[in-house]
Amino acid sequence: MHPASLAAIAVIVLATAYGFVRKAPLSLMFAVAILVVYALQVATSAFGFVLSSPVVFDLGLFAARGSPPAPWTWITFEFVHASETHIFLNLLGLILISPTLEERIGSRRWAIVYFVGGAVGALVFLLVHLGVTVLLVGASAGIFAAFGAYGRLYPRDRIALFLPIPGVPSFLVIEVVVIFLALEGLLGFLGPLGIAWEAHVGALVFGFATAPFFMRIPLRGGRGRLVPVNSLEDLATSPELQRILHEAERADLPETRDAWTDSFVRAARCPRCAGPLRRRFGRITSDCGWHRRL
Repeated sequence: MHPASLAAIAVIVLATAYGFVRKAPLSLMFAVAILVVYALQVATSAFGFVLSSPVVFDLGLFAARGSPPAPWTWITFEFVHASETHIFLNLLGLILISPTLEERIGSRRWAIVYFVGGAVGALVFLLVHLGVTVLLVGASAGIFAAFGAYGRLYPRDRIALFLPIPGVPSFLVIEVVVIFLALEGLLGFLGPLGIAWEAHVGALVFGFATAPFFMRIPLRGGRGRLVPVNSLEDLATSPELQRILHEAERADLPETRDAWTDSFVRAARCPRCAGPLRRRFGRITSDCGWHRRL
């Protein structure tokens, strides 16, 4: 394996470890890892043609007739990309949509949906092209799996397509899921365009169908009960805090409510000293001595 490919694997492992240890959003850590891996692709490519990089052949999902993909590539292919446009579109999904779902269901569940859904999408692609030499790269399969799960779990949420620009109408998540399914079907009807629409559809359907199952996976440190949040109403002094509190109130899973409550505490300020708040042992505390039990 090429040294640049080993460096890329190290970047992926470090980004994942940092996300879990430091409790940083994995979706954003993966976005950083994708950029670093792409830089390694460019640095090792011939004449600026990124698909000629050894990183692509070492970490991309490559299947030839009678030769299955290398085991690690079922994960690493999602960090390899074919062009600047390819990486830009996938980063939009990781940066603008995935963090919201990850915050609600937890990084552990999100990562499982992302990797398992991505692998399922890749498997669908390989089965459709069985007996043909293929190379599959890109994070889109995992992103579509997570997006399908989002549509199943929170269908009434509203999001703006691609960029949250003022004046651009928002859509219900379930509506966007249907729109993407229709677009991917159109891509299949139009014929080969260099887009792995089969992987996208397979991952999206998988994420949508299995989201309730993945929500049964316990979160590390989950408290196992719904924490009451009505005592936080007077701390919701801004529209954003009111929105977070509303999401916490309507959450019907302990881990989901805990995630929203933690977000609220991080964003709120102490009513006595206006300093930051912390959540410890069932209480919200401030450095000035103010505290309140949940």
